[in-house]
Amino acid sequence: MVDLLQLIHRPRWSKRADFPESVPLGDRVFACGDGVYLRTNPRRGEGDPVLSVCWAESDYWASRVLSVPPFRGDVAVATHPSTKWGPPPSLVFTGRPASQTFQSLHAYERSREGAKTAILLNASYRMTDGAFLYCEIKGQDGVTCYFASNDPQPDEEPVAIEFRLPDNA
Repeated sequence: MVDLLQLIHRPRWSKRADFPESVPLGDRVFACGDGVYLRTNPRRGEGDPVLSVCWAESDYWASRVLSVPPFRGDVAVATHPSTKWGPPPSLVFTGRPASQTFQSLHAYERSREGAKTAILLNASYRMTDGAFLYCEIKGQDGVTCYFASNDPQPDEEPVAIEFRLPDNA
């Protein structure tokens, strides 16, 4: 089993080989198993330097939210695969509420000091055809929660959660 909590404390730009074995889903997205994914940036050096670790409910959602350039696959609702990895992991260790709903996570981020200057809620669309990709809540501490709907309902849970690795340089 892949230990997400252990992985998110590794230094940013660690080589992909320093993480559990992974298989490519794209040029910059790698699957470690158990719903854990790595986002890399080859422009930062040799060995697929890792920018962030992500949990996603399926390979589909990991690719859709982490791909650079933006996801090129089918975004029609009928093509979304079912959940593969179960519900999102608890974020209580980050100080977030036990409830993983859009409403609770949005309220938490808005209540944080400095929230008025932080980007909290964003929707992403493909430039080529205007297709909706995801809605995200960006936390001030490098935790981003992604939602499948362009109008998330209060009880909707994230389809992916990205943890930007700490900059220990």
